[in-house]
Amino acid sequence: MELLVLLIATSTGYQVESSTFQHLLGHPEIQYMAKEMEAALEEYVNLKEQDADRAEASLLLTGLTVTPESQKLSPEQKRERLDSQPSKDKELPLYFLQKLLTVDYQVRYLTCWDDRNTNSAPLPKNRAKDYKNSHSFEQFFYDLEEAASECATKDSHVHPMDLQMAIFHCADDFLRQTLATKLAFCQLALPLLLPNPGTSHIEFPLYALSQIQRSWKEAEKSGKQAQTKSYNNKLIFQAQTPIVSFIRIGSSASSSKSQLLNALLSKRKHDTFFHRHCRGSTRERLLMEGVVEIAWYCPRGSPDDTFESCVAFCNLHGDARDHGAQLQFLQDISAVNVALVSGLEHMDNRGKKLLQELWQSKSPLICLLTEIQNIATGQSSQNMKIGIKNRNEAELMDQLTKIIRDFLEGSSPSFSLDSCADKARQHGFVVDADQPACEAAKAKANELVELLKKEKLSEIKSQLLPLQGKLWYQWCKKDKELTRLQEKGNKSIEHHRSQTETEKKAIRRKQLDQAFPLNPLMKSFLGFLQAQKDYHNCLNAVSDEINNSSVGLEHLLREVGQIYEALEIMIPKEENFSKLPEIAAELMVSGYPVELMDGDASYLPLRWVGAIFDSLIERLGDKRVFVLSVLGIQSSGKSTLLNAMFGLQFNVSAGRCTRGAFMQLIPVAQELQQDLGFDFVLVIDTEGLRAIEMANKQSLNHGNELATFVIGVGNMTLINIFGENPSEMQDVLQITVQAFLRMKKVNLSPSCLFVHQNMGEATAKEQNMEGQRRLQEKLDELTRVAAQQEFCDISSFSDVIGFDVKTHIHYFAHLWEGNPPMAPPNPTYSHNVQQLKSKILQAAKQQPQRSILRLSGLKDRIGDLWNALPN
Repeated sequence: MELLVLLIATSTGYQVESSTFQHLLGHPEIQYMAKEMEAALEEYVNLKEQDADRAEASLLLTGLTVTPESQKLSPEQKRERLDSQPSKDKELPLYFLQKLLTVDYQVRYLTCWDDRNTNSAPLPKNRAKDYKNSHSFEQFFYDLEEAASECATKDSHVHPMDLQMAIFHCADDFLRQTLATKLAFCQLALPLLLPNPGTSHIEFPLYALSQIQRSWKEAEKSGKQAQTKSYNNKLIFQAQTPIVSFIRIGSSASSSKSQLLNALLSKRKHDTFFHRHCRGSTRERLLMEGVVEIAWYCPRGSPDDTFESCVAFCNLHGDARDHGAQLQFLQDISAVNVALVSGLEHMDNRGKKLLQELWQSKSPLICLLTEIQNIATGQSSQNMKIGIKNRNEAELMDQLTKIIRDFLEGSSPSFSLDSCADKARQHGFVVDADQPACEAAKAKANELVELLKKEKLSEIKSQLLPLQGKLWYQWCKKDKELTRLQEKGNKSIEHHRSQTETEKKAIRRKQLDQAFPLNPLMKSFLGFLQAQKDYHNCLNAVSDEINNSSVGLEHLLREVGQIYEALEIMIPKEENFSKLPEIAAELMVSGYPVELMDGDASYLPLRWVGAIFDSLIERLGDKRVFVLSVLGIQSSGKSTLLNAMFGLQFNVSAGRCTRGAFMQLIPVAQELQQDLGFDFVLVIDTEGLRAIEMANKQSLNHGNELATFVIGVGNMTLINIFGENPSEMQDVLQITVQAFLRMKKVNLSPSCLFVHQNMGEATAKEQNMEGQRRLQEKLDELTRVAAQQEFCDISSFSDVIGFDVKTHIHYFAHLWEGNPPMAPPNPTYSHNVQQLKSKILQAAKQQPQRSILRLSGLKDRIGDLWNALPN
């Protein structure tokens, strides 16, 4: 069988940057490095004459293949194949990344689709004839041994965990962080210690794990008083938790350590850790030996929680006797050790010595004996042994849980991954966060955080970010007044307009007076933006540090935009700051979401946004852009939907709801550009309509303005509805219908798709039809009401836009399988997302070319829409 090229690469020491994967996926995070794709092809040509095998490996790592013209697939076929099963090993990496970025945890069972390995594979012709002509009992068991060995040779497809680890080894730090974040979202175990097959060094991927956020609610005990619940929502690498380590000494044919761990972590037995009985598992695996994986149990404050506080579980793969360095590290950080031991009487001296060391260590030891039956066979104050052969699994889990809980109730040590990294350094392991680029970014982030800490939390924005406060609100009010002219009094319109313009300039002057000289925070932030080429690394580090405060990275970038706008009006030739839009454009190209509309002031800084688009055109050329926007009630899963659909990273953590509107640029793979008719997709994520924070801020008017703007800008708008709550639907639909009606009046014809989230997976067709009928009636009713307000003679929603109730409504499965925080995402949700994306691309392909704007046209459209909104 063809050998997986990634394994060839790791054995030859050959590496490829991850941006080549990203380019094929259309995933933007490392798109600015896309020239690696061309470099890979050149490398292939150069190597071909010298070393054909290595040349193939280098090319296949990028996901490219050299295929005869007749065998090339059409773009439609390529899209369809991404949703199916790969048929060749060389296709595995691309499929893996595509599935993982859409948060489908079944990615871990990914293998090649091979008819030869299926149970229904036909017998060889001569063997079939023999069987047909034979009726003897002996012939029925013909060549049993030969058949068994034949089956063994067939078991040769790539182990799913080898695929995951090969991609992890070949990825750069950015892609590793993306992989780890998506694996964590899927409730899958993460690599904590990785033996590198090329260098033999053991790696500790702290930076890769630094973006993972977890929420949990735990009980706090105070003597014999009633328990109170404390809520935690933090980056998990900063959380201090006790660590329970599972190891195996010897080999066990009857018990799986990873399976036991899964039963502990999840009552549904979700496969957090991959084990021998998982689909796709083989007897041979090349890259998992000596890997330590980690997963966290996060309670939800419920009486049926397995553990009352957050607990980390580590799993050492392979026989612990062969991995002394990893075992020593685990002993240093573990609060409890659990050892799966088989064949005690046949154990060699190494195994006995290892067990003795564990028995004598400060941490309690639970010894699970695979060849002994029945209940616990003895214990001491901190060591216990349990016979698990032929045990009822539910009873065993109850017993094991109770023992671990009892051991943890004492003064068990707790470690964060941050502090574990110090231990890793002491053991001589390689910590990715120690790379010069990471250290520089971390130092800059700490510098900014220290500056933030010097101010009171309530005064940070007014003292350190003064341009987006009171003066910005006043300027927005004056700008609106220019179009409405409601406060002119006895003055003529011309006089009032002139006076308002003068007042706007005066406010800009005050902004500059407050901005300069730059305060230490903005001086530091602007300094590193202008000096750093590695924006993404630095911004991630800054974001990690400050996003838990009331100030987010978006506020710092918003202040940069305000400084630019004030300077552009008052001192247009200020060269020191003329490059700020170029930096924002570079951020967009590298996959970072940039604020389009200020969520606090509900205003769009037109000069700043226009300058960013000018810089994008200069950087990329005047490319064609398909604009996809999304609308819905707050916390209805809009950002989660976009992240799953395009592999993005819009903020979805609790308490950090999107405010205003953010735009993110997604490149379309080159081979699809001609087929689809555009080069980029611009995704616009918006704040929730009817947000609680906006309840006293003219919420209705703000929602109407936001909806009118994003629907007008978008070629297509996803109307996101969570469930079928009539009041929520009424709010969203009323605003949406009004916005579409206004677009019709100005001869714009955007389209829309309705997404009903949180519906039953197997909703009956008849129920769907009834839901469609009710939605059609509601849309028509709201259209008639809105038409009266807009003085139009329209009676149905289909008269406003081309809308088909049968094809433009999509029902989505529940996002989670079970109860968060331990529930994995529902694979059906991921499949629904991919079906919706296919429908969007299909609809986009059918749109007239005149409706697909170039970047310059989109910039004008945004300006025209925004200028028209106040009217």
